[in-house]
Amino acid sequence: MRVLPCLLLLLPIGGALAQTTFSQRLEQLMEGRRDSLNLDESAWMNAVQFDHSDWDVFNQHERKSLDHGRLSLARFRPLTRQDIVEVRDDHTVLLLREKQGSRIHLASFDSAGSPIEGFLLHDRFGYLYEKTHRAHSFDTPIHFNPQQNAFEFYQLTYGYEPIPTLESPTQDPIYHQSFNQVAVDEEGRIALLLSETTGQRMFHRTRDPLVVHEVAFHELSLFTVSHGGEPRDAMWDPTFITHGDMESHDSITVHLTFEVPWADRFFFLEPAAGVTITDVAQRHENVMTFPGDGSTCALQQWKRHQSQWTPLNLEEEVFQTRRLQPGEDQLFPEYTQEELRTAFSTECLWPGAPPIEDLSPMEPHPDDTRIILDRIVLRVRYEGPSGPGEKHLLMMVPSGC
Repeated sequence: MRVLPCLLLLLPIGGALAQTTFSQRLEQLMEGRRDSLNLDESAWMNAVQFDHSDWDVFNQHERKSLDHGRLSLARFRPLTRQDIVEVRDDHTVLLLREKQGSRIHLASFDSAGSPIEGFLLHDRFGYLYEKTHRAHSFDTPIHFNPQQNAFEFYQLTYGYEPIPTLESPTQDPIYHQSFNQVAVDEEGRIALLLSETTGQRMFHRTRDPLVVHEVAFHELSLFTVSHGGEPRDAMWDPTFITHGDMESHDSITVHLTFEVPWADRFFFLEPAAGVTITDVAQRHENVMTFPGDGSTCALQQWKRHQSQWTPLNLEEEVFQTRRLQPGEDQLFPEYTQEELRTAFSTECLWPGAPPIEDLSPMEPHPDDTRIILDRIVLRVRYEGPSGPGEKHLLMMVPSGC
């Protein structure tokens, strides 16, 4: 038996000599006495699919390109030396790349050059499916593990309830993800050695540097992450970092950057030693404003709408903020016009200002009101050595958001 290292580079190549057998031509290719080995374009290869939990989406998509479970070898590029994975006594293990697209198949051929069977090892399409490396865990589209003598890949299905990690967050949610190992057994058959769920982790297509945004209480730290290549994604100035040795405090206020997407945002919690996080909740607050031409007056100290606390799902010290429903940012307590004008006069009129009826059309006016979202409040409850407690993060939303 002759084994070659798995080299994962596929290149266009040239023809074959009719007077030599497949094994002889393969030997010439390995020894560098020929540049290419054409496949028999009249032959067909059986495509292996595994009836495994959560593989339905992958299998259904793949079947769309099959002809009664088979693939024509005319779809593949000629072989190069780098495509030869292993030469065994009675069969050869190869990598086949399709002429169109990025698909790569693991395949076995008998000594006469007839395909035994193949398996789609690498594929990607849209936001539905990806059979490739996860979060750049692998540097090449296909990954060979020489210790296991198997190819490794991740399967990803996009969904809406992901659990990220602080080391590998993203904006692409994953519903299902599994890690798999596939090999060719001694009879030349495709075998699934391992398939295990990795948990609802995250996947990102770019290598943008990650920026951590942190606030820290004595009892816990709270983080969110943005991508350096997407400045609009930054929640707040990354230099805003509090430290646990500061005077103890129950709330921290941060000012969000303009138009930052705060909804459906992942946050990570890191409790101090001896502290257990029990639950996380969110509420929002609306205030009354009076927009002028270039200036706005907001009644921060007057009535404000405070929503009920909404519990947020906490899993593995990770939670996600809740998006407001339509109209929630316009809720406000009842008031009379007299109350409104009194509050306006107290907060918005400057010393020596004219009566309200004489205000310039350019100035804020009590007859022109607007309700805006003022802040999002996150509440973290915990149990610690001194008993239960709670901390609040007040995220101030810029006017106009």
